[in-house]
Amino acid sequence: MISLITILLLCQLDHFEFTTISSPQTAGDSFFITINAYDASGVHYDYNGYSRIYTSLDNPLYPQYCDTLVYFNNGTWQGNVTVSLAAALSLICDDGGGHTGSSNQFQVLPNSPARLLSVLPGQTHSPGLSSGRTGSPNAQTAGVQFDISIYLTDTWFNTVDTVNHIIGYTSTDSFVQQSQIPLANGTATLPFAFRTAGTQQRLYFNDITQPSITPDTSSWITVSPGAYSKLLIILPGETHEPGDTTTTVVNTPGKTGDPTDQYFGSAFTVMVYATDTMWNKTSVSGNQVQLYSDFLFNNPSPEDLSNGEAQFTVYFNEIGRVLLWAEENAIRSNNNYLNILTEIDTTVVPDSFIAYPNPMGIETQNMVFAYSLDQACNVTFAIYDPFGNLVHERKIASGGTGARAGLNRLIWDGDNDEGQRVASGVYYVAIKGWTHTATIFDKKMKVGVVW
Repeated sequence: MISLITILLLCQLDHFEFTTISSPQTAGDSFFITINAYDASGVHYDYNGYSRIYTSLDNPLYPQYCDTLVYFNNGTWQGNVTVSLAAALSLICDDGGGHTGSSNQFQVLPNSPARLLSVLPGQTHSPGLSSGRTGSPNAQTAGVQFDISIYLTDTWFNTVDTVNHIIGYTSTDSFVQQSQIPLANGTATLPFAFRTAGTQQRLYFNDITQPSITPDTSSWITVSPGAYSKLLIILPGETHEPGDTTTTVVNTPGKTGDPTDQYFGSAFTVMVYATDTMWNKTSVSGNQVQLYSDFLFNNPSPEDLSNGEAQFTVYFNEIGRVLLWAEENAIRSNNNYLNILTEIDTTVVPDSFIAYPNPMGIETQNMVFAYSLDQACNVTFAIYDPFGNLVHERKIASGGTGARAGLNRLIWDGDNDEGQRVASGVYYVAIKGWTHTATIFDKKMKVGVVW
């Protein structure tokens, strides 16, 4: 005789059983399933209550690929479920009380191509999740190459390995040019290196073959300077340009802008940066840097680098286009050139108009025009050749450089308005200052150019 306890045990919920799920299914597309409840003897059990459905690849405590709460009526549940992960898996039904059941294993295929995904070192491709990637990007070093994984995925970041598209990419680093890379079976590995350090950078990817594919923006990447390997001089008028791709010395790699002309015997500040191969300033300290020149200058004492920089006060006792460079042990900067001009008397009277050097081209490649205005006014500055043809003209609004009350200086580099150097010879300069009611200044002079 079967005991009452045995009968009671047999007449309780023991497990769940799925009807066969056809294979394959498609990620993100719902499909219909049926689940029945049974007791320990395999008899249908009229279970009425909640259960949760998730995949065999899910963490039961935090399901992500399929998380469906269902309610059983009289031991059966029927309805649609959706799986976001493309993989071989099965479904599990769990009432949370120790009663479970598993379906047959079936294949889930990726859906249609919909979006791009980039995965950086330190991150992991995580298909089926809302982000598509997990982990934090590793910090990178300017100029050092690292690999970026690119995927063409469906909406749920499953790789669509049947597609071979051309992918374009750019970045926040202005010195890294836009380029392209082909996908092979929906993926590509991009060797990449940032040039500019000292900030966070990121990349942008777009599908050139099929522009309707959703583009991707990478996570932010911290980019640090590389090892100290170069010295860079920054003169007045120049701006540090970390990451610069310029290699020709005449184009002043690592910086932009033209050095401001300085004056005989007048002190000015020179900065020296200890940089990596990409002209990013490093944090090196203690190394002693010395300035050198082939021209007569004050020869300032060596300075120790502090957090990658050293500052010098410099003045030249020679007029002309001078040369300056820095050295620290075996490291030497590029040659740097600037013009040292004859200082003029700053008490130029309002009615005078001075040009120096005149002629230009012997002492320096620039000519300075100095004059004093009683008040700020509009100014027209013009240069003509001997036949009266306009060579160069500037119109300066009141208050601008060259149109202010007091002493003004304008510099001419010997180029015409086409950016071409004028021929040697005699030229005529006219300057006129005016307000809406009166002419304030009107002067002309003859100057010479000798190249």
